[in-house]
Amino acid sequence: MKVIQVYNQHRRDCDCDLECESCGHKETLTSAYDDRNYWDNVIPKHKCKQCGKSTEDLGITPEFIGTKYASDEIV
Repeated sequence: MKVIQVYNQHRRDCDCDLECESCGHKETLTSAYDDRNYWDNVIPKHKCKQCGKSTEDLGITPEFIGTKYASDEIV
């Protein structure tokens, strides 16, 4: 699943819209977390609810998603 939009951010908690690279299904996550681990490891493994495939399953390199705050910054 690739990230389309990040919004409703409060500190590091946020919502995001995702789109499946395989079937085009769109879904919203209301419990996203804006840090490097989440964007680099969790999202690429997130399975599509429609086709059951993830970015990792498809062998696609995920797009870089920047964080609002630096990793050493306390918010």
